[in-house]
Amino acid sequence: MAVNVTINETNECVDIKHILLKKPAVSPIIKWIALTEAVGIIILNTVLILMLIRLKKKSRMAFFVKHLGIADLFVGLLYVLPSCIFERFLNDWEKYSCLILYGYCANMTIYASTFLIVVLTIDRLFVIVHPLSASTKRKRYRYGLVSGAWMLALVLALPYALNIRFSCTVQGINICLHDFKHMEAMVLAEFFINWIIPVCIIISCYTLIIRVIIRRERFGLDWSPNTESSHGTTTFLGNTLNTESTSTSVITTAKKKTIKLSLVVVIVYIASWTPITLAQVLNVFDIIPAEDLFTFLHVLAPINNLMNPLVFLIFNRKLFAKEKQKIGNFNHSPCSTILTNH
Repeated sequence: MAVNVTINETNECVDIKHILLKKPAVSPIIKWIALTEAVGIIILNTVLILMLIRLKKKSRMAFFVKHLGIADLFVGLLYVLPSCIFERFLNDWEKYSCLILYGYCANMTIYASTFLIVVLTIDRLFVIVHPLSASTKRKRYRYGLVSGAWMLALVLALPYALNIRFSCTVQGINICLHDFKHMEAMVLAEFFINWIIPVCIIISCYTLIIRVIIRRERFGLDWSPNTESSHGTTTFLGNTLNTESTSTSVITTAKKKTIKLSLVVVIVYIASWTPITLAQVLNVFDIIPAEDLFTFLHVLAPINNLMNPLVFLIFNRKLFAKEKQKIGNFNHSPCSTILTNH
C-alpha cells in the first residue's frame, strides 16, 4: 500500500524533514531492486496472460488465474513502476502521475489483486465441496466473482483518491502522499481490509478444503464424474494429460495440484504483505520509526505479484513446454514469438 504520512503546511510547501532526510540515505541497491521487481512483474504477467489466451481449451482455474494475472500486471504498470520512477530515481513526482496513479490506481490495483486471490481460494473451496454444482456453473458465476472483486477494489480505493496531496517541500522537491485527518483509523482500516479479513477468509477456506479431502479419501466418497476421465486427467488449464484411468480416485491428481498451487500463491501473498502491513501499523502509532528497513519492506511488498506468474508457470512447465513445441514451426504470430522466447 501507499505509505501514509501526516503533513504540516509551511506557506506553499510542506515541512516533512524526516522524509527528506530519509530519502537520500536509501541504498542505491533498493532502486534497482524496485526497478527489477517492476519489470519482472510486467514481463512475467504479460507472458502468462498471453499463454492462457492462446490455449484453446480453458478451465475455470485458468479463467481465474488469467484475471489474477491481469490484476498483477496492473499493479506493476500503475503502482510499482511509477513509484519506482518518481520516488526512487527522479525523487520528484509529476502532478498528474501523483493524483491519478499514486492517488487512486496504486491502492485500487493492490486491492484487486488481493481480492482475486481470495476469489481464487473461494472457487477452489466451491469446487471441492460442491463438485457437481461447480461443474454446472458457467460464465455468470465466474464473471460475477471477478467483477465483484474489481468493483470492491474500485470503491475501496476512492478514499485514497479524495485524500491525495501533491505539494512541494521546503527544499522545493515535489512529493506525493495521502493526508488523512484520522490517520490511525485509516491505517487500521487498511490493515483489516487488505490483510486480516482476506487472511481469515483464506484460512477458513483451506481448513474446510483439507477437512473435505481427508473425509472423502477416508470414506471413499465418489468424486464428480466431470473431473475424471478414463483416458486421462484434466489439468487446471483445461488440457488432458495422458495417464492411467483415474475412475477409482476420490480426489483427482489435477484437483490436488490446483489446491497446492493456490495454496502457494496464498502463502507468498501473506509472506510478502505481512511485514510492511504490521510495520505501517506500528509506525503510525510511533512504535517504530520510518527508517530504511521500513522503505525496504515497502519495496518488497509487491513481490507476490512477481511470484504469482512464476508459480503458475512452474506448476505447469510441462504443459507450456508442449505449447512451445506446437509453435516450433516458425509461426510468427505475436503470441507464438513470446512463447518461444520465454
